[in-house]
Amino acid sequence: MTPGTIISDTQFRFSDGTIGQKLMIILNDGTTGKYIVIKTTSQPKRKGRKTGCQSDDYYPNFYLPDGSCCLRGESWLMLNEFFEFDTSHMLRGKFSGRMKHIGILPTDIVKELLDCAINCQDISLAQEQTLIDMRNNLS
Repeated sequence: MTPGTIISDTQFRFSDGTIGQKLMIILNDGTTGKYIVIKTTSQPKRKGRKTGCQSDDYYPNFYLPDGSCCLRGESWLMLNEFFEFDTSHMLRGKFSGRMKHIGILPTDIVKELLDCAINCQDISLAQEQTLIDMRNNLS
């Protein structure tokens, strides 16, 4: 999987312990043994509608208006939580059918998304460095 890959996880475990379907965006290529992943939402509450990076919103995000990519409707790529999954976890999910490939973001959007994510407060130093390295490889 490559940066910008959009997947649907039918058994995503949320912070509160509940399990449900969630669209997610993969931010790196997994060569470190882990994928860094963010959730998406179509709920506009406490989020702006300025295309691209909105790191100063109450919930930091990257906004994609309807028609800007393969996602249907308005989408906010949430940058207030970064998830790490082992590559083996992601491959098991893919081969079991639990995780489905939905599409991939255009490279120009991926570059802007990575630039935005790198500057978010909620990212760890290790995640930040992984994304910096990934961003440099996309240039």
